Amino acid sequence: MLIEESLTAVTVGSGCSLTGGTWLSVLDGAPASSPTEVEIDHLVALAEAWRSGASSWTDEQRRAFANDLDVPYALHAVSSASNQSKADKDPAEWLPSNVDFRCEYAISWSLVKYRWSLAADPAEIAALAGLFVDECGATEVTLPTVMIADEPAPDPDPDPAPEPDPGPQTVISGFPNGLTRLAGSNRYITATELSKRYAPDVPAVFVATGTNFPDALAASAAAALVGGPLLLTPTASLPVEVRTEIERLKPRKIYILGNTGAVSDAVASTLSGIAPVERVGGPNRYETGLGIVNATFSSAETAFIATGRTFPDALAATGAAGAQGAPVILVDGMGTTVPSSTLATLQRLGVQNVVIAGSNGAVSDPIAAQLTRTGYSVTRYGGSNRYETAALINNAFFSSASSDTMFLSTGTNFPDGLAGGAVAGRLGAPLYVTDGTCVPPAVRSSIINLAPVKRVVLGSEPTVSDAAAANLGCLSSPVPAISGTVRVANTLTAIAGTWSPGTSLSYRWLASGAVVGTGTSLALTSAHQGKTITVQVTGSLSGYATVTRVSKATAAVAPGTLTSSVPTISGTLEVGAVLTANPGVWTSGAALSYQWYANGVAAGIGRTLTLTSSHQGKGMTVRVTGTLAGYTSVARTSAATSAVKAAPPRYSGYVTAGAFCAKEYAGWIGYTVTGVKMMCKTSATDTRLRWRAV
Repeated sequence: MLIEESLTAVTVGSGCSLTGGTWLSVLDGAPASSPTEVEIDHLVALAEAWRSGASSWTDEQRRAFANDLDVPYALHAVSSASNQSKADKDPAEWLPSNVDFRCEYAISWSLVKYRWSLAADPAEIAALAGLFVDECGATEVTLPTVMIADEPAPDPDPDPAPEPDPGPQTVISGFPNGLTRLAGSNRYITATELSKRYAPDVPAVFVATGTNFPDALAASAAAALVGGPLLLTPTASLPVEVRTEIERLKPRKIYILGNTGAVSDAVASTLSGIAPVERVGGPNRYETGLGIVNATFSSAETAFIATGRTFPDALAATGAAGAQGAPVILVDGMGTTVPSSTLATLQRLGVQNVVIAGSNGAVSDPIAAQLTRTGYSVTRYGGSNRYETAALINNAFFSSASSDTMFLSTGTNFPDGLAGGAVAGRLGAPLYVTDGTCVPPAVRSSIINLAPVKRVVLGSEPTVSDAAAANLGCLSSPVPAISGTVRVANTLTAIAGTWSPGTSLSYRWLASGAVVGTGTSLALTSAHQGKTITVQVTGSLSGYATVTRVSKATAAVAPGTLTSSVPTISGTLEVGAVLTANPGVWTSGAALSYQWYANGVAAGIGRTLTLTSSHQGKGMTVRVTGTLAGYTSVARTSAATSAVKAAPPRYSGYVTAGAFCAKEYAGWIGYTVTGVKMMCKTSATDTRLRWRAV
């Protein structure tokens, strides 16, 4: 096909690899100069064919349809963007952006459906009729050979036999505009909430263990194709609620996914009482997955490859895979090759395009190289994390406004999303994974671009928050730190780190869990002593989920260190004199106590001390002790004085009125105080007495 539709010569290399060539995509008019830029498009997609009648075909008939090269309009080389935008939509849902090709597109669509006896629904017929006007409607066409003829009408019979049962049809009740949250008390009930969207008489029900993800992951795309819900069960016994729901659904068949270690024979026995069962299991998750694909897919143009070691990439691919009518095949992404059984399944299905879901850390580059060498057109959609990968996949397969519905599941746990993948795939709607509290940037941007009017959230509010359900983004929000000395009388400062531009920050300080302050700093007081300190930083920004980050706790706040000084002593060092302790500068509010010592022996307390004969000849010191709540007590001792001297001789008489100490010698001090014993001297050490009455 690529060689035939190339506008220039193409060189065929080893392994059927192509080089050279140029193509013009008829769907959108986009040119391409490399085989990697184009994909083979089934004009009537395989999923659309299935819904229009191919579900009753044999495998051989489906393979013939998928590889119909006998007419020039069944297959086209088109751009990847237009092929993914079209997906499995009919003309009522999608038309080529290349307006000049629309008439030919409508004619070719009608001829393909005629050739294969595929049905058209009323909306589809109306859309085609709207294109068959003027010159387009007058175009003469040559009817192709009918490959699958309708059964001839029987002769009139007065007693006609009842018409055969056309088989079960899948009807899923739509979702209202706005937000719909589907959740139950546990993973099993949540799955039944999704299943309740299906009308009874479904073609099949898929039952997988709810304790692990691989079997259900592989089945989501299969359930989307077949048109049945996916339900979960514990290994040992089927929950009553699940059994009741399956009985309501009245399935024609029940697929049990996994061996008896995943879903026990006891569960299988219970299910067999409702409808015929088929167990699809293998020696490991990869072979079980292939068994599921082989049991449900007869052909597929595209296949998705994802790691079976983790769930997010495969889960995010289920919506796109369902829209493409494609299987999701699990592989050991850490390996260097996929096994021959996987290659055999791809070949049996007639796969031409392989989509790898996940980065090379999820599915290795050697695996991608192997698939390319085998002849598949390989495209990888992988981001730096599970959320970016989900956004890349959905961006590639769902253009803006291409789906009015989207599904949202947590990217940190698997159960809720498993059942949702089957519904999303059947509806041809994207499924995104998200952080539980907010929507990561890549996913948020993708959802904004898709602009769905119906948002289906899978799981309860703790699993996917209301903020995430509202597509509120995740702020860049580092864990804050605290700087400063963790001691009473010091100040701690919050280091918020770098948040998303424009974020408004608020602060709350806690001492051993109790709120003690706000603002960017906290002055430590005695009330904080012995407690650990944390700071909460809350960021808010329009369009984003408000987030609070909490710092690591500090060590317990240590007591403060009192400001203190070495005391000094003032006063005359002689018996009878009064000494005074001068404490110096201490922390405000500190309570001071005084202890006097004479040659190291306690001699009194209080700020002052009157010297007695017991102190004579001894050096005096004073110890000042400061105490304050929240601080370590501090004691400071003065330097020792010289020895205390005896009291000087005293004048035995009394000074009478008008008496004075005569200043007979230079420097003498004169006193005129009346009524006391007086001593006249020139200095503190002068013992010469001079007295004269006047």
